[in-house]
Amino acid sequence: METAIRHLYRHYFVSISLLGLLLLLLLFHLLPFWQDSQPVSITLERYLIMLTLIAIPSTLKWFATRLKKSPRPLMWEDASRRYRQLYFIRLYILTAVTLTHILLFGISRNLNFFWFSLVLFIIFLFCRPSIPEIESLLVEPEKEEDEGKKTE
Repeated sequence: METAIRHLYRHYFVSISLLGLLLLLLLFHLLPFWQDSQPVSITLERYLIMLTLIAIPSTLKWFATRLKKSPRPLMWEDASRRYRQLYFIRLYILTAVTLTHILLFGISRNLNFFWFSLVLFIIFLFCRPSIPEIESLLVEPEKEEDEGKKTE
């Protein structure tokens, strides 16, 4: 169990570290690229904001739903593999959206992209790997009491 969580944490911290480093390098003009800002069309900006507002909750909801609907109980190897697959999809979708905002901030110096990058970094704080989530795949799900009970 420790190795699986360690592996997920490694991906988590490497993603956040590289994205943070890139953002800081672009923020302080330390990269030789994009020294002069180039305007980005308002249409692109609006569609990217819309895409971000759709991608964030849908990715988080998709992960929670898929985890909840996984067959249970699973053996440790199956639970670890299932959680790892779902976690990587969630992590890399959020990483791709964040990277897009950071790169567009570097190109255009538009502060909307910078603020969305910061919001996405905050969302990353809530997407850490979780041992209880993996362990929940190992036990039988609790059945709702009186599910089939008729009301009088």
